Amino acid sequence: PSRSKREQCWASRDIYFKCLDKNQIDNPLDPSKKKLASKECGEEDKQFEKDCIASWVKYFKEKRPFDLKKERLLKEAAEQGQEVVQMD
Repeated sequence: PSRSKREQCWASRDIYFKCLDKNQIDNPLDPSKKKLASKECGEEDKQFEKDCIASWVKYFKEKRPFDLKKERLLKEAAEQGQEVVQMD
């Protein structure tokens, strides 16, 4: 995809993820959250899927819960004064 298409994809992803955050949905692929995600963020999801290639949508949705968990663990470690070594 061109640069402008990638930027549009990322913007749509961010809008969709912001909706998920607002509704406290970490993993939209979790069967127990799928219905709520569809109800509360269905329009944002449709736009995300329209603006991004399918493999990117799948990748971002699968990666989201892991990124959120990592973020929480790093925050907890910092609050406890532990040194954090990231290996990205």
